Amino acid sequence: MVSLQSMRRANVPLHVEVASLLRHRILSGELTAGERLPSLVELAKTFGVTSLTVRQAMNTLDEEGLIERASGRGTFVKKVEIKPRRVFSVKSDLSQLMGGDKPLEVVLSTDTSFDDDVIVDGTRFKRLKRRHEVGGKPFCMLDVHLNKDIYEIAPERFDKELIVLALKDLGIALGSATQTVALSSADLEMAEGLDVDVNSPVFKVVRKVNDQEGRLIYFADLIYPGDALEFRIDFTGQ
Repeated sequence: MVSLQSMRRANVPLHVEVASLLRHRILSGELTAGERLPSLVELAKTFGVTSLTVRQAMNTLDEEGLIERASGRGTFVKKVEIKPRRVFSVKSDLSQLMGGDKPLEVVLSTDTSFDDDVIVDGTRFKRLKRRHEVGGKPFCMLDVHLNKDIYEIAPERFDKELIVLALKDLGIALGSATQTVALSSADLEMAEGLDVDVNSPVFKVVRKVNDQEGRLIYFADLIYPGDALEFRIDFTGQ
């Protein structure tokens, strides 16, 4: 079991870390208004802390107006305003998805608790949970979905190589792609997988790739440590 104890930020009280994790899930919309939260005992087990620590965290969230306690019924998420993100659109070439200049090692997840055969809009996808490493250190966590028919062409390659590079090498033409990047914070799973402190900054990337007929063939959620990426945009005058 993953424990918050071993991944907390230095000099940050445990109840503050628990409150931060739950606060992020509420403000991001992952926990929806009216949703019943697990009991103190269940949350304590999830985070690997004491019930007292969870109670202190709940007191903080209650004071912030994020949760509502109902005697005999439990604790529920209150309706809060989810602030919309401002979106900046930048056009780029598909070659930018082909990877950087650092050699990456692909490590497949040993987690067997998820369904690796998923149907989306009538199309079957192969799901792969993996991690990319540079020099033996975690660089990125990925939750990948690849068109099952395409995956079956060369499963051993898609298991071990960068997906987009393998697609190109196999002659599978790509039509278009979208990628969104947002700053977030590491939950327990991310902290363990990336070897970072819980609640430390991470980049969440959502990538979707279509073939030349506009059909979705690959989509993925990628998580990078906050210090792993840098963006540069060159502006020109008109």
